[in-house]
Amino acid sequence: MLVRLSALPDRESALAALEEIFFLSTLRKGFASDAERAAFFRTWTGWYVERAPDDVWFALADDGAVIGYLTGCKDSAGAVDLARIIPKYEVFADRFAAFPAHLHVNVRPGFRDRGVGRALVDRFAEDCRAADLPGLHLVTGVFARNVAFYQRAGFTVATQRGPLLFLGRRLG
Repeated sequence: MLVRLSALPDRESALAALEEIFFLSTLRKGFASDAERAAFFRTWTGWYVERAPDDVWFALADDGAVIGYLTGCKDSAGAVDLARIIPKYEVFADRFAAFPAHLHVNVRPGFRDRGVGRALVDRFAEDCRAADLPGLHLVTGVFARNVAFYQRAGFTVATQRGPLLFLGRRLG
């Protein structure tokens, strides 16, 4: 089942699960302090939870446990403050007109390769299509393990700049 953050009755438990999945999924494992770890987490999730809760989706197992999440933003160009928060946000700003929405998605290990991530991406894409957006995008590493997943999910427009890879999905 897919549920928006704004529709969840127990927001705190869902956000705790989001944090757990985030750190299970991120490549960065070492932090000098708890404060540094919290700041890293906030960099990549805080704006979405606070400013775009309707674009934060959770995948729930049959027992209600959170098994995946998607954080999104439907107006990358208009979210000027994200450029001050997320490193390298502006690198692909010239692509935002054609692909205005962006997303981050993670699935709990043990539930990957079961269609959970794809369901989250497709649900967010439906929202973006309903808002008459022409496309959505994400940025990952050129050699990241998730590139093939995103390509299978319809992100076929690629632009590489240094070690970063922009992947766009047209919605029209």
